[in-house]
Amino acid sequence: MGSSDGARPITFTCVSCDRHPINFAKVSDKMKTQMTLILTAGLVAGLANAQSLPTVDGGMKHVLVDFDGTNLGLELDDSLTSDVPPLPMRDFGGSYDGAASVLDGKYYSSQYGFLPDAIITLPFGGAVYVELLSATPGLEIYEGGMRPMRANHTYDPIFGTDGSDAVWLWNGAMHHPWFAAENLGTYEADFRVFIGDAVTAEPLSGFGAADITLSWTAVPAPGTAALLGVGGLVAARRRR
Repeated sequence: MGSSDGARPITFTCVSCDRHPINFAKVSDKMKTQMTLILTAGLVAGLANAQSLPTVDGGMKHVLVDFDGTNLGLELDDSLTSDVPPLPMRDFGGSYDGAASVLDGKYYSSQYGFLPDAIITLPFGGAVYVELLSATPGLEIYEGGMRPMRANHTYDPIFGTDGSDAVWLWNGAMHHPWFAAENLGTYEADFRVFIGDAVTAEPLSGFGAADITLSWTAVPAPGTAALLGVGGLVAARRRR
């Protein structure tokens, strides 16, 4: 499974008091069988309820959004990770459940995210929008959210992916989209954050927008790279 959640190890705890500890050596075979059935049923139920979700890899890299009442400002936060753009996108070889299956067989990353740098007070009838201005062909973007909550992400295509609108309404909370690609290579995306009408998304006059460029490099997952290295070594030995 490609998820960092996957099927978590299940710990069974036997509860007994100090006065009357349970001596498993004296437990009857019948009771042992019943306990085994109970534990097995619990294990099967746990595995059935486990979800295969995309892997969260690397520290968060936030696009900090600031608004001084007139102009928006953007800053790339380096405090949570030492990773330097272009950030890696990796194919972890997973097959994911439900809507997350859009990432099957693709290189992907959720390190970049939008985050308010301070409390943002918007003008009446206004909202904050993020617009994709341009992107490297082959880059796909899907709606995410907070990284620990990825079981609740919609994984809907956004920013022009699969014909979606290039303009996306940001709710002002931390949001990490899923950026993906099917092929190895370097990808870039130019974004503009602006104040627009909360209904029509038309930019409101009198407010300054801000632009930022994000970048990635699709690379093999660490395990895959190691296997490729071993395969190359074996092939080299065979040629000798």
